[in-house]
Amino acid sequence: MVLVALKRFAALTLLIPALALGSGGCGSGGADTASGAAASGEDAAPAHYVAGLELRRQLANAFDAGLYRLAVMSQPRDSATDLGQSLPTGLVRTVSCEGAGAPQGSERAELAHCSVQWETVAGAPRTTRYLVRLFPTGCFAAGANPRFPQHRDATIQTFSEHPLNALVSVARQCS
Repeated sequence: MVLVALKRFAALTLLIPALALGSGGCGSGGADTASGAAASGEDAAPAHYVAGLELRRQLANAFDAGLYRLAVMSQPRDSATDLGQSLPTGLVRTVSCEGAGAPQGSERAELAHCSVQWETVAGAPRTTRYLVRLFPTGCFAAGANPRFPQHRDATIQTFSEHPLNALVSVARQCS
């Protein structure tokens, strides 16, 4: 069970940089759907960039999931046999975002800067800033700026990518 979860986490950490570098984003397979539709004579699907309250909600949910992954990585190895257990995770307080600019040239992703204010398990206030790429499919990929250092994963007794460094959409069309 633990090995399967770790494999999924490792696959996700490899996928996130590819999304952030512009692989086409959110399951498009790298194809430019707008130019492909135009070439075939069809109308291109209208772009739907997630923004406002919906972006803040989705980012808060992704951050909360990252806090849970951090709690799993931080628990003593002997306690890591049941990954479905309730763990203290910290708390997301507020998320705020502001646009950083529209797509340039042939680029199809918009950018935003977002901040997540949260509390650690011990109640210490923290703020994490993200550069967020918004894709026309309604998906996003966010990278912490500055990045967190690698985190010691007690379940596998080695260092791993910090789970709050990269956040992605979990909406149905983004999987």
